[in-house]
Amino acid sequence: MKSTQIKTLGIVMGLLAAAQAFPVDVRSLLQEMPDLFRLTRRASPSYTTSQASSYDRASKNPQTEWFANNDWGQFLRVEEVGGRKEYVMADLKGPGAVVRIWSANPVGVVRFYFDGQSAPAFVANLSDLLNGKVAPYGSPYSYMAARGTNLYFPFPYAKSLKITVDDSAGENVKRLYYHVNYRTYPGGTQVKTFSREQLGDLMALIQQTAKRLRDPEPPAMIAREQAGRTTLLPKQPVEILRGSGNAAVAELRIRLKSSQPAPEDVAWDDPRALQQVTRHVRIVAEFDGERCIDAPVADFFGQVAGLAPFATLPLETTADGWMVCRFMMPWGKSASIRLENLGTAIVAAEFDYKVAHYRWGSESMHFRAQWTSDTTFTRPMRDMEFLKVQGEGRFVGASLHIANPVPTWWGEGDEKVFVDGEAFPSTFGTGTEDYFGYAWGSPQLFQEAFHAQPRCDGPGTQGHSTVMRFHVFDDIPYKKSIQFDIELWHWAEVEVEYDRMAYWYARPGGNQARPTDPKQLSLVHIAKPEPVKGALEGESMKVIERTGGVTETQDFGDLSNGKQLWWRDGKVGDKLVLEFPVAEDGEYEVVGNFCIASDYGRLWITIEGQRIAQPMEFYSSGLSWQVRSLGRFKLKKGTARLTIEVEGKHASAVARYMFGLDYLLLKK
Repeated sequence: MKSTQIKTLGIVMGLLAAAQAFPVDVRSLLQEMPDLFRLTRRASPSYTTSQASSYDRASKNPQTEWFANNDWGQFLRVEEVGGRKEYVMADLKGPGAVVRIWSANPVGVVRFYFDGQSAPAFVANLSDLLNGKVAPYGSPYSYMAARGTNLYFPFPYAKSLKITVDDSAGENVKRLYYHVNYRTYPGGTQVKTFSREQLGDLMALIQQTAKRLRDPEPPAMIAREQAGRTTLLPKQPVEILRGSGNAAVAELRIRLKSSQPAPEDVAWDDPRALQQVTRHVRIVAEFDGERCIDAPVADFFGQVAGLAPFATLPLETTADGWMVCRFMMPWGKSASIRLENLGTAIVAAEFDYKVAHYRWGSESMHFRAQWTSDTTFTRPMRDMEFLKVQGEGRFVGASLHIANPVPTWWGEGDEKVFVDGEAFPSTFGTGTEDYFGYAWGSPQLFQEAFHAQPRCDGPGTQGHSTVMRFHVFDDIPYKKSIQFDIELWHWAEVEVEYDRMAYWYARPGGNQARPTDPKQLSLVHIAKPEPVKGALEGESMKVIERTGGVTETQDFGDLSNGKQLWWRDGKVGDKLVLEFPVAEDGEYEVVGNFCIASDYGRLWITIEGQRIAQPMEFYSSGLSWQVRSLGRFKLKKGTARLTIEVEGKHASAVARYMFGLDYLLLKK
């Protein structure tokens, strides 16, 4: 294929005409929130970005409790105000602006004290605020994502901002997990302090910004659009874009598949399988003679281990396999983007891109992205490097793919960001899922403007998972250097594949993207749990009646089909009635695989009106499963009912009266 020559017109975009002449205020910050273009240039006015959080204060340095994990209830101090206790989450010196707040378990009333005032200018129930229930901070500014609550909205302050949460929720506040991400501007920067009265005049902008976050606008000032198809032969790079002069890629789309048809049940490691095709095609971009992007296509677009559609502001993958990048990629003199097939299958590639007018100047920065991969054991715990570079730029995102061989949670590790050589990280997190904006190791898929979990195979967090977060509004500028790490902190001692992408902008002369290592491209296959032959799965049984408590499906990789039915938080006398199929009339021994644990109850079991002789004890000091016979029962073809009734609990059991059923077997 011939190289595509792109000649730019050199039109100056109005947005680049001059440095910001207006004060920082809610309006200017809202305008920044969905603006991918602004990331291509030094911020004006400049700022640093840091995080206040509930990280475990026992972590002092790499030699002192560096991987401590009590990341809740850690506050700066407790103050007595008007007869109540207020726990100080952040005490920030201005001029600055809070840009993000997150919590796994928001409780209490939050108060914002601006510029040293004794009375709070903003008061809200913290859970309501972070769950989108306080106008005008609803979705897409505030929402729950896979059990994590998030708020992206600007709260600027000229002098200071103190954020507290009170004890109205009792002792629960002492277990609060939280992040507060904030900017600090140089002294003398004009910042207009937030007030709720300002929002009335900004409703149109708030609605417009929300629309841009939900539905990204097409790139503006387009100079050239190009679409094409090509065949990628093994070890033969193909250039899909060549440019000269001043310009910027405003949108890049790629779709890949094997040129040789593969059956629907193609083997995992077959070179024709989609996950192998996308992992073994490398994308390399050079701007102005510097290698700025180098990664497998799958990892760059968050599509490791197969198609997983999602949509965020900077990256998206459609259901028909188009992988989209909207990060702007400017250059001053020359550009080249190529694809290289590092696999053995012949690959059919489709692509299209939009090139925008752009005036390169002394404030401009190149977009960069690099991939790092390790297949490693989870002990000893350690910091996994996402990015460590010298020079000037801004960090704008990270994605992580992990292949986890067990359902046990893998992501207790905290993020740590060191800016410009600081001895202690100015961003110290509380858990990997917390960094990515969700909580409690949830396997639930989600997508929002700035973060997503497009893949989590299960059961639990077993298998392949991909998570990502983009720092468009909460970008992290640096003048000399930046180091971004996340701890590898898995509850189990196992071997995992741990692949990560870093996305950043940098001035010319900084570190170039590290070359992709072809030896690291293999993808481990993690088989899903198989069901026990003939098993009537508990999680598949129909709930006919439940007089109390909650029923859920729990994931455990060692169980039949990797799941169990879980009934919890009932009380003495409560009943759960389940329905299961019976293939033919007969007398059967009914055998079940039941969970036993410290918070499980003593329960009566009844099948088709026939109660067992005595209540069954499901207490144990540890967690395990036992196969038990319930006896022999005459059953008719069709369906039968299993009734579980809470009789009480063991003297040592926690009073939650739980019941867990993996499966039943009917034996003649």
